[in-house]
Amino acid sequence: MRKRNMTGTYKAPDVKQVTPVLVRDELLKCFESANKEFMEIVHQPTTDEALRTQVRQFVTTVFQGCGVSFDDPTKAGIVTAINTCKANAETMMGPAGADVIKHHYAEMMKLVSRLPDSP
Repeated sequence: MRKRNMTGTYKAPDVKQVTPVLVRDELLKCFESANKEFMEIVHQPTTDEALRTQVRQFVTTVFQGCGVSFDDPTKAGIVTAINTCKANAETMMGPAGADVIKHHYAEMMKLVSRLPDSP
């Protein structure tokens, strides 16, 4: 079995100050990376622009569905949204996407763990 190319795999940035807005923006990048890998797994080519648009729509919809502000997120709201995104991805991808989901979730939680607790 051939090992997949993991060059698109997301890595959380090493930044001094982590804010809720930074984490939200990184969630978009993370989801783009994960979805790109999912598309490779299921052999469905897509353009970066189409993927970016689709991911932004999906993530903003998840935030809205969770009652979380996309424009002014809190740590608690981000955690809720990330967990919902993770659950949705697990449902959509099943076992084929388990490793991708696990990696991306862990990277996002590195950032979330550095956020101050929400008031």
